[in-house]
Amino acid sequence: MNDRKEQKINEILKNSLRVLAKNGYENTTIANIANKSNVSRGILHYYFSDKEDLVSKVLAFSSENIIQATIRGIKGKTPEEIVDNIIKDSIQSFRDNPDFYAFLFEMWCASRRSEKIKQELVTCSVKVTKSIKKVLDEAIQNGVLKINTKNTEEMSKVLLALFNGIAFEKLMEPSQDLENRKYWIQVRSILLSVLNP
Repeated sequence: MNDRKEQKINEILKNSLRVLAKNGYENTTIANIANKSNVSRGILHYYFSDKEDLVSKVLAFSSENIIQATIRGIKGKTPEEIVDNIIKDSIQSFRDNPDFYAFLFEMWCASRRSEKIKQELVTCSVKVTKSIKKVLDEAIQNGVLKINTKNTEEMSKVLLALFNGIAFEKLMEPSQDLENRKYWIQVRSILLSVLNP
């Protein structure tokens, strides 16, 4: 794929995420996305077979960006530094990507009615879990974390669930202060009990 075509598709995917996060899956049409992306509906149908295909590709594209932000935060020289980095990067991600989290939960709802979206959502979840597991395993191998490597897959799933839950809470109560120190002290305590037993 040439750079220009890839850039155009990525721009469509970004605009699609914004429209889907704002309108929801059921209330979003190809025409809405074409309009937001300044392209014809024919162009969208050229790149994507249907709305379900487009949404699945938006999910894959946006999740990949979030994966990179997630694994960056799981690094550090001590368990405390790892936990502090996870919290710092999570706050930054919640602040910088509110549309992604609204879209993610919209996709969870849509996945209950669409097998294709469900498969992509599961694939994205597995990728994030594997990425977290890989970083945890490296921290164990480097002696930073003293936990059993047999448990890192489950820990990765728990970490993902915890932060998805925090994102959902933030969506439900947008006025919640992301810098609320008391809140993050509790999250830090939970994370340290998992990563530094």
